[in-house]
Amino acid sequence: MSECRKSGSCRTLWFVLVVAVVGMGVAQPGWADETTAPASASAQPQAPTQAVSEPSTGQAIPATSGEIIGYQPIPNSVLAGIAASNAAAVASPAAQEGQAAATRTRVPTDFPPPPTTYDPMTWFVGQGPYTLGRDDVIRIQVRNQPDFSGDFIIDPEGSIQYNYLSDIKVLGMTKTEVEQLLTQRLEQYIRAPQVSVVILQYNSKAVYVVGEVARPGKYIMRGDVIKLREAIVASGLPTRTAALGRTHVVKPDLDHPRIRKINLKKILYKGRLKDDIDLYPGEIVVVPSTVLASINNFLSQLLNPFTRATAAAAVGAAL
Repeated sequence: MSECRKSGSCRTLWFVLVVAVVGMGVAQPGWADETTAPASASAQPQAPTQAVSEPSTGQAIPATSGEIIGYQPIPNSVLAGIAASNAAAVASPAAQEGQAAATRTRVPTDFPPPPTTYDPMTWFVGQGPYTLGRDDVIRIQVRNQPDFSGDFIIDPEGSIQYNYLSDIKVLGMTKTEVEQLLTQRLEQYIRAPQVSVVILQYNSKAVYVVGEVARPGKYIMRGDVIKLREAIVASGLPTRTAALGRTHVVKPDLDHPRIRKINLKKILYKGRLKDDIDLYPGEIVVVPSTVLASINNFLSQLLNPFTRATAAAAVGAAL
């Protein structure tokens, strides 16, 4: 010690130690707030804390002050919005069910009942080359030329009243031939016209199937010629009382109608296509009933009045 005092280095060492101790005291916030802590505690009283015991060990755990570091409370407006959205989500299935029920109630229930009978005018048979005739309806389309496009009906004279070209004779022509004719006629008005023709309604050709078939009536032809088998199949095939061996096809005429006898059984059930003749517009296919069915029908009509009278008398006696 005497040497340190003599040399003066000890004084320097002591000075450094004092400065270090003073610096540490300034850096500790607790030392600076030691005198003010009681005042702040007295200004803001805190809620009493209680010790909580740990479930596993049973030892007491000191409780905190109730404030979580970094926690920000959610505003009441946000909580109200969340509650409203949850309520809407819970009620959404019921609302959707109610909406679906309302939609179901808006469905119209006054639909017309399905037809119990058929309209023979709606039956179509045949497919193949078709020449236009009276009452057929065609649609003419000229590309980028709406003034020259439209739907046209063929009049009884076999003509259409076409725009700017007056009447054009189309009777007995196919739609391809009509396209070529219109293209030639329109070249004086349009440069390189592109014409297309579509048949909208087939009305000029038909055959008739009558007698013992499921759907007797008129059958519109979509071809100039159809097969007998095709017409019979379209009519719903013969009934059980049909005399297939005595089927005949009638070609109407004012003076000399022509009748052809056909064995329909060989065509339908034996596949003899040699007897499957062609049917032309206006011909009638007659499928007669068997002799036994004719006798049965005659007796039924003959005895029907007596049967009704007997039934009425029996009902009157019972009353």
